[in-house]
Amino acid sequence: MEQSRRVAVDPPETSASVALGPQLLGWRYRPDARDWDIPRLLEIAEPPESIRQMTVEQVLTETPYFSDWRAYLVFWRWLKTQRAPRTTRDSAPAWELPIQLDQGQTGHCVGFGWAGWVDATPVAGTYQNADAHALYYECKVIDGEPGRENGSTVRSGALAVRERGRLAAFAFAHTLAEIDEWIDTQGSIVVGTMWTADMFDPDENGFVRPTGAAAGGHCYLMLDRIEDEDAYLFQNSWGAAWGQGGRFKMRRGDFDGLLQDRGEACCAVELPH
Repeated sequence: MEQSRRVAVDPPETSASVALGPQLLGWRYRPDARDWDIPRLLEIAEPPESIRQMTVEQVLTETPYFSDWRAYLVFWRWLKTQRAPRTTRDSAPAWELPIQLDQGQTGHCVGFGWAGWVDATPVAGTYQNADAHALYYECKVIDGEPGRENGSTVRSGALAVRERGRLAAFAFAHTLAEIDEWIDTQGSIVVGTMWTADMFDPDENGFVRPTGAAAGGHCYLMLDRIEDEDAYLFQNSWGAAWGQGGRFKMRRGDFDGLLQDRGEACCAVELPH
């Protein structure tokens, strides 16, 4: 059964869906050589295999695993993913997201992409539109451009969320294999890619195609891999009137093209709150 969703409690004066265009696109690409890769992140995302057959008492007395307080939180998060494993039989997204955000006529998509990540399971949050706008402005402080309305980066969004104590670490996936592993087992993924003119209008089945002229960079949230359609499911932040209740799909091959064209897919380990 399709999961029930509710719109944010603080709707914008004018929904993003009312006037689609480049003004909604606020993702900027800025790589950093210090970024982690996915194998390193997975060391944090779940407890090592060596301790999973041990009792908690054994882990505490025989290993240094719980010497850092973050390890307790990551361990708790991992237990939640084990209690509610993903299923392909349910039409609801693998990582449920009950709140539909709407960025209004702003380019604050990075703040909204990360607010959606906070709201999504396995550690569900309650961020509303105001929280997403606040995150955007926190990103701009990190960018060294306080208050500017010129977009931001996925990395700045991750750093802003980390400053709020909501994530332990993050890394960028570079291949579909890495993305598939994360989306299947760990959680949702914040992505930033170019957005083209034809992507503003999903087809009758909810698919967008990255064709037409480039319109700008956009940040959005990946929720699921749809195996029988060879596609991914995404949550946008343009209100429930856009796409399929605010969501859209994209063929994996099409997304790979965007990813390889200076796109980003940020995987992060969320901390319980």
